[in-house]
Amino acid sequence: MLKQILLIVPLLFIKFGCLKAQAQVSAALVSAPSVICEKTPATVIDGDTVAMLNLRPVLVLAQRTFKTTEEAIRYYKLCRDVKTAYPYAIMAEATFRQCEQTMQTMTSESDKKEYLKQMESQMMAQYKEDLKSLTINQGRILIKLINRETGTTSYEMVKELKGSLSAFMWQTVARLFGNSLKDTYDPETEDREIENIIQMIEMGTI
Repeated sequence: MLKQILLIVPLLFIKFGCLKAQAQVSAALVSAPSVICEKTPATVIDGDTVAMLNLRPVLVLAQRTFKTTEEAIRYYKLCRDVKTAYPYAIMAEATFRQCEQTMQTMTSESDKKEYLKQMESQMMAQYKEDLKSLTINQGRILIKLINRETGTTSYEMVKELKGSLSAFMWQTVARLFGNSLKDTYDPETEDREIENIIQMIEMGTI
């Protein structure tokens, strides 16, 4: 019996010491929540320090089924076309923002025109052959995705950077190929399928 008591007493002291240490730590956290916030944002709710984390949105899509072979073919062609056009839309957005920021630092109209010529020449040299290989549908999707990424239409971008005449001319060329530089992106209805595909591209599932 004495042996059992001798074994239990140290355990009680260990248990009491752990509880006391936990109480001290909890009190320190409540009194100084900023210590936690240095690494992880936190807030105190009812005396408890709760970490505040921003979680990435999770896209949940039902397994896709097709009624006909033709429907499946159309969908996988759309996936192919979106995957082809999307990188160019990202590039266009970055270039447009860069042009905007650089031109805001320029006061001379001649300097702005010279800068735009240089950027146009650089982009034509780098992307001309790739863009020439796009199909009409891929070009249409690209115009819509530029609107998605920049919040402005391709027509408005050309008009802002090169003037109304250039925008009109490029719009005329686009019309000849069945497209319009004024096309906008509607992820809720008309372009919902495209938006789902982009979400899957960004998640790395396709």
